[in-house]
Amino acid sequence: MLVIGECEELSISMTSLPALCKMEIGGCKKVVWRSATDHLGSQNSVVCRDTSNQVFLAGPLKPRIPKLEELEIKDIKNETYIWKSHNELLQDICSLKRLTIRRCPKIQSLVAEEEKDQQQQLCELSCRLEYLKLSNCEGLVKLPQSSLSLSSLREIEICKCSSLVSFPEVALPSKLRRIKIRECDALKSLPEAWMCDTNSSLEILKIEDCRSLTYIAAVQLPSSLKKLQIRRCDNIRTLTVEEGIQSSSSRSYTSSLLEKLEIESCPSLTCIFSKNELRATLESVEVGNLTQSLKSLYVWDCPKLESIAERLDNTSLETISISNCENLKILPSGLHNLRQLREISIEECGNLVSFPEGGLPCAKLTGLVIFNCERLEALPKGLHNLTSLQELRIKGGDLPSLEEDDGLPTNLHSLHIRGNMEIWKSMIERGRGFHRFSSLRELIIDGCDDDMVSFPLEDKRLGTVLPLPATLTSLRIEDFPNLERLSSSIVDLRNLTELVLRGCPKLKYFPEKGLPSSLLQLYIWSCPLITEKCRKDGGQYWDLLTHIPFVAIR
Repeated sequence: MLVIGECEELSISMTSLPALCKMEIGGCKKVVWRSATDHLGSQNSVVCRDTSNQVFLAGPLKPRIPKLEELEIKDIKNETYIWKSHNELLQDICSLKRLTIRRCPKIQSLVAEEEKDQQQQLCELSCRLEYLKLSNCEGLVKLPQSSLSLSSLREIEICKCSSLVSFPEVALPSKLRRIKIRECDALKSLPEAWMCDTNSSLEILKIEDCRSLTYIAAVQLPSSLKKLQIRRCDNIRTLTVEEGIQSSSSRSYTSSLLEKLEIESCPSLTCIFSKNELRATLESVEVGNLTQSLKSLYVWDCPKLESIAERLDNTSLETISISNCENLKILPSGLHNLRQLREISIEECGNLVSFPEGGLPCAKLTGLVIFNCERLEALPKGLHNLTSLQELRIKGGDLPSLEEDDGLPTNLHSLHIRGNMEIWKSMIERGRGFHRFSSLRELIIDGCDDDMVSFPLEDKRLGTVLPLPATLTSLRIEDFPNLERLSSSIVDLRNLTELVLRGCPKLKYFPEKGLPSSLLQLYIWSCPLITEKCRKDGGQYWDLLTHIPFVAIR
């Protein structure tokens, strides 16, 4: 590696360094090549930092560095362009595999001259460039069409180019698979040519912190797109909007191959897709408002969102996660038809009233989370029929008690109930308890009963303690203000390895026989009375804890 720095007038000739593979030029105001035959042998990487564009205007780099594959240009403070002409740009980058341009605040375009019929030249040019990144080029207003028409280009990243308003209205290179656009606040739209090109290979599109975007596509998403990620785009209202868009009637529309959709912190989002996005007249469309191939749907922090789609019939959908969508009132109908659905999580949706009438699919659903949906009137119908369900987490909300014929599925591995007194009491008062869950390994109960004095509870009808499943390995008891004691049946949990006690200010008694011998971890937090008894220096219960490898008390 050779580093040349702060040399304002430097004449270089490197023919004597045939093994040089990397060079960094920094703070050199002028670099002069002595002759057209001078070259740097096997060099494949150049970093140009704080250097005048005379480095490039002296002539194309390719004759001097014939094996150059990586070029990074950064910290050019005062130049408005890098290459004098498109021909020089193309000659320099045609041998490159990676080109990065960063922290060039005044650059308005990569080349000085206006674009004139470059497209035909590009089709004939052999180009190896696979990766292009532009970062912190605040003055960049436009990209030359040539930059998006390079035949081997596979990945583009555009970051912190705050003046960039739009991209050239040209189709993407046929091999391009990934685009990431971040912090381009002036960007108002993406080219329709990207979206409607049936030959596109684009699979991943990530857009973050682009505050002027109001939608992603005028009519449809790229047909090849598999993953779409949108984060912190304050003014985006929908992914596709057809109203007012004049599109060619002869254009052939196709359904997207979208598998994963993530939307996060888009406060103006009101709907995911326009109602007319997939019109009934289109011959290639056989699905509803979301694409048939979609496997994951994540929608987070979109407080204005009222609906996602009218109906979901996607047989491929495996994961649904909706969080912090305060204005969401309804979920799509047809959830019970999602035969591949494995996980559904609905959190912090304060205006959601109910689940769809058909309930949830029972074939493969393994995880269900319902957190802090205050207006939710009932749990999904038919919970007891979800024979594959392994994890159930219910937190907050004024949910009614469980119906006699619609209890919880007994095949659960993990059960978390927090702040749902009616559900808790209906399990206890009807003698259901937890012993029915013969596969239960983790049980978390949190703030469910202000009156509970002893745990496990007694069956009021029989006067006996409701047993816990022998399969339990983890037990968490939290926020029971009047809990005073753990009953002796706790000792019988021979597989219990973790016990957590938190927020029980009146807890003061352990079973006389102590805690299960299988315990490996014990946590006691905010339980002052029992904490005093567990002190190492003379606490009543300290001897009961010495067999436990890890004890945390605070």
